[in-house]
Amino acid sequence: MSDHSYNHPVADTVSEAQFRVEELAARADVGVDTVRYYQAQGLLDPPQRHGRLAMYGDAHLARLGEIRSLADRGFTLAQIGQLDGPSVDPVLAHLVARTATDPALDDAELARRSGLHPTLVRSVADLGLLGSDTDGDNRSHPPDSVGVLTAIARVIDAGVPVEQLGELAVRHAQHVEQLVDDIIELYRVHRRATDREGLADDVDELVPLVAAMVGAHFESVLVSRALRQIDEDGEGRP
Repeated sequence: MSDHSYNHPVADTVSEAQFRVEELAARADVGVDTVRYYQAQGLLDPPQRHGRLAMYGDAHLARLGEIRSLADRGFTLAQIGQLDGPSVDPVLAHLVARTATDPALDDAELARRSGLHPTLVRSVADLGLLGSDTDGDNRSHPPDSVGVLTAIARVIDAGVPVEQLGELAVRHAQHVEQLVDDIIELYRVHRRATDREGLADDVDELVPLVAAMVGAHFESVLVSRALRQIDEDGEGRP
């Protein structure tokens, strides 16, 4: 279903409990208050009690990493909590699976597969151009990152500085969000499916189609504007 693998309850044995809350928070790169808040919200199992000591284990650490991963991909804490419920919304489960990154595809592996310099890989990923997932010092990338990175590298080779490419990506994201909201609202009004399973199937079918449609239009406009620029440059020549 998803990359969600945290099971309740956590370890039953004393030997698995390793960290005090301060140590757990430091390892997970979150605040102590965040750990306690997640517990209060039911997102994180309570610690094992040894007298007055509250001890946490590797399962807690993994869960914190999972929460951070899902939150970085845009899921709310309420939605993350639903993934632990007895019945998971199929649309939510589908979106979790669709946005999952490949844990084996870190910066080093992405550089190896793409044949590009690790510094370039890190720079592009740091700009948020790959949809990567960062968990502390670890970063994983979507399965299609090799192709995306190769395309970005070619644009950079053509003379576009990587920093300015990142600025363009931010501007693009700001404008495309409104378009996406409009597309979703259009679908909500005219959708075919009425049950949640059908809605999940629609997401699987329509997302690549809409992406292809928008991409084709973008390419058409890009070519048209480039041709216009060529004509204008030609008119200015002596």
